[in-house]
Amino acid sequence: MTAPTLPGTAVAPPRRSCDSVFAAVSRLAPQIPDQGCLVEHWHEQGLLDERQRAELGGEQE
Repeated sequence: MTAPTLPGTAVAPPRRSCDSVFAAVSRLAPQIPDQGCLVEHWHEQGLLDERQRAELGGEQE
C-alpha cells in the first residue's frame, strides 16, 4: 500500500513525528468563558470523591 498523495499531485504530505503528535494531544485547551468545569459537575453529581476531584485538578473550596 502506498502513502496517499495530495489531490492532483504526486506529492505525499509529510508524516508527523510521534513527538509532535504526542505534544499536540497533550496540550491543555483553554477553558471557554462561562463554561462549567466537568470535574466540578461530576463531583456535584456524586461521581467523584474529594481525592479524585483533587487528582483531576478540580477547584478547591
